[in-house]
Amino acid sequence: MKVKASKGLGMDDRAPTRVEAVTALICKSSMNAKNGTSGKGRPSMAISHVVNLRERMAPPLPEHSFGNIWWFAVASIMKDERNIELHDIVVQLRKVIRKINDDYVKKLQGEDGFSHACERLKETRELVSQGEVEFYKFSSWVRFPFYNTDFGWGKPIWACISNVPVKNIVILMSSSSGDGIEAWVSLEEEDMAKLECDHELLEFVSWHKALRTT
Repeated sequence: MKVKASKGLGMDDRAPTRVEAVTALICKSSMNAKNGTSGKGRPSMAISHVVNLRERMAPPLPEHSFGNIWWFAVASIMKDERNIELHDIVVQLRKVIRKINDDYVKKLQGEDGFSHACERLKETRELVSQGEVEFYKFSSWVRFPFYNTDFGWGKPIWACISNVPVKNIVILMSSSSGDGIEAWVSLEEEDMAKLECDHELLEFVSWHKALRTT
């Protein structure tokens, strides 16, 4: 998947991470599902990804600092962009994540931090309120040490999230083996049925129907 998502990237661009590749694949397949639903051209899409602010502060906070120290980056894919490929999504996502740097975090921490944060929320709300924009919200929990947790009964065989009854939510988690990613995808039922049949997605995934949420 990473190799396929690398095709089209510039010579100076690093190869996509596993999270970037999986995000791009789910986004593209979701666009295909919506395209079949609407019967029109590809819909516009907005993708948000949660960004850990600890390492982006100056000086950086310790990795295990307690609290929800995060913000979100939002990338837009416009309706007239017809043949979206995996690398296109990777590039656009990287651009908005890079903007959340130490200068951006300083603005959030400054006297006008709340107003600055509200500006981003307002931009996102206006984007979604246009009606034709599908908003997909991603959060990566990959490499979180769930499988090292031991409350006295031994380490877990399998860790998962609780049900998220909100459409277009995607949570990415490491598999128990550590070499794969479990994607918890919450979509409307009709869109989920189409997503499960997407040929490009089926090249790389195995479905666990007992665990699937819709």
